[in-house]
Amino acid sequence: MNPFSKYGGVRINGHYYASDALRAESMHSAHPAYLREVFAFAAKLFDRNETAEVSTSGSTGVPKKMRFPKSAFDLSAASTNSFFGITRNSRLLLALPMRYIAGKMMVARAAAAGCELTVAAPSSSPFSGKPDGYAASFDFVPLTPHQADRCADDTPKAISQVGTVLIGGGQVSDELRKKLMRCGVNAYASFGMTETLSHFAVAKITAEGDLLFKPLPGVEVKTDRTGKLRVKRNGITRGRLETNDLAELSGEGFYWKGRADNLINSGGIKVIPEQVEKSVAHLLQMPYFVAGIPHEKLGEEVALFIEAEGLPAADLLGEVQHALADTPFWQPRKLIPVSRFLYTDTGKIMRKATAERSLA
Repeated sequence: MNPFSKYGGVRINGHYYASDALRAESMHSAHPAYLREVFAFAAKLFDRNETAEVSTSGSTGVPKKMRFPKSAFDLSAASTNSFFGITRNSRLLLALPMRYIAGKMMVARAAAAGCELTVAAPSSSPFSGKPDGYAASFDFVPLTPHQADRCADDTPKAISQVGTVLIGGGQVSDELRKKLMRCGVNAYASFGMTETLSHFAVAKITAEGDLLFKPLPGVEVKTDRTGKLRVKRNGITRGRLETNDLAELSGEGFYWKGRADNLINSGGIKVIPEQVEKSVAHLLQMPYFVAGIPHEKLGEEVALFIEAEGLPAADLLGEVQHALADTPFWQPRKLIPVSRFLYTDTGKIMRKATAERSLA
């Protein structure tokens, strides 16, 4: 039995739509495409099928489609609603694309809570051009790091008025954390993936210190001998799911270190690019990433890719190497300027594809 049948329908943009009306709305030509996509997924949640399909982002490879029982969507939605206090009286804002799990789960959460879901056109700065008080009316708003950064720059007062901002889909940089704290935003970082139906752990964002991700109730996390995070979420994962994330367990949760598939092996020394990037963030104002490139003797060497042209590369590389003087194995040996990185449509840098194209 479809667990969403007990909810009857969902409230979207000020109107209640019973389950049998959602499919018609998804084909209504008067609605913009992004809104039709919301209705289409809502219709799938409420149809007679016991499963629904989602797609991975493709940030670390080719996107793939996956099917989950609708009971898993219901369980994930109820978990988030409980943690963040989302009830029938709450108001949620969806300004994310519906293609991936983050947008889809907002529809499921609104249906499960019976609350109002305001759907806006996906935008890098969702509060720009909106009237005073618009942001203050929302209790819960998920944003990508790029969106949060733009909001902190463009509409700092508005983002500070949101009840809770949940940031996911990418790493929350130290600079973004400082911006959010200056604005007085109540923000959390989320940790999850399509395979866990959105986040399974969250971290309260503060100005300093590593983010400690605490698993939601019912979630078990462990690490294997290589440091990879393994997660078990009853009713959602099939047993214990091995991720490609490197983590350090703490008594209350875990600290994220980086991606195992980004790991650089330079002459037997293991270098985590994300740790290097964090250490030199204060020197770089442009998009950048660290990756391993082929080396005849070492196998790989550390390289810094920057999205810029015409900069004094030797000077910048020297500054970066100096900042990493205490960790010489982290020092990039080459700086590779790129006119434009490759990105997913959710704003993540496609590291491997960008590096491969730049070195071709």
